[in-house]
Amino acid sequence: MNNKNEIIAVVLAAGKSARMGANKLSLPLGTCSVGGLSIQKALQTSVKHTIVVTREGDRLYWIAPSMFEPTLYGQWSQAECPNSSKGQANSLLYGLNAALKRKPKGILVLLADQPFISVSTINDLCSKYEKHCQDDPYKWFVAARFQGIPRPPIIFSPRAVPDLLRLQGDEGARRLLQKYSAKGLFIDYNDASDFFDIDTAEDYEAMKGLG
Repeated sequence: MNNKNEIIAVVLAAGKSARMGANKLSLPLGTCSVGGLSIQKALQTSVKHTIVVTREGDRLYWIAPSMFEPTLYGQWSQAECPNSSKGQANSLLYGLNAALKRKPKGILVLLADQPFISVSTINDLCSKYEKHCQDDPYKWFVAARFQGIPRPPIIFSPRAVPDLLRLQGDEGARRLLQKYSAKGLFIDYNDASDFFDIDTAEDYEAMKGLG
C-alpha cells in the first residue's frame, strides 16, 4: 500500500504449538500456510513495517518463497527471540523492543495463528488509533473486542511499553488491558472469523476450507 502510517506490526510466531503436536504455522491453508497467511495479511495493511517474532533458529520454511522477493522482504523482518520457550510474554516483549528501535507512533500486535483476521479490520483499528489514541497522553492502547472480550489485534502506544515490560511468562497483554482498561479504547467487531485462532487439530480441520 502507498498510504503507510507510522505503526509497526509485531506478529507473534514463536509458540511451541504444543496443543497441535506439530508446527501449526506450516500447515497448508488455501494456497499458503497458517503462519504465512497471517503475515500476508499484515503486509496488505497500512502499517509501515512488520516484525515477525520467531523462536531462535527458525529458518522460516513455513513462509512462501515469494515473501522473500525484494519488493516484499523490505516490508518485513524476522526477530528471533532467544527465550521464547519461557512463555508468550517473552516473545511479546522481544517484539516490542524490536519495534521501538524503529521509533513508531504505535505498535500493532498480531498472532501468527490468527490467519483469518481481515485487512479491513486491521486498517480500521489503525485508523481508530491514529484518530483517538496516538497523540493522547491518557490513552495507552486501542484493542479489538468480540462478544465483549478484548482480543488481538491490539495497538499499543509506546507510552504503554514500560508497563508491558513487567509482564512475565504466559501473561500476554490481557492482564494489562484489564488493569488499565480506563486508559484504552475498545472497538467492537462482529465477524467471528477475524478472531479464530488455530490451536488444535480440530480447529484446523474445521477452518482450513476458509483459507
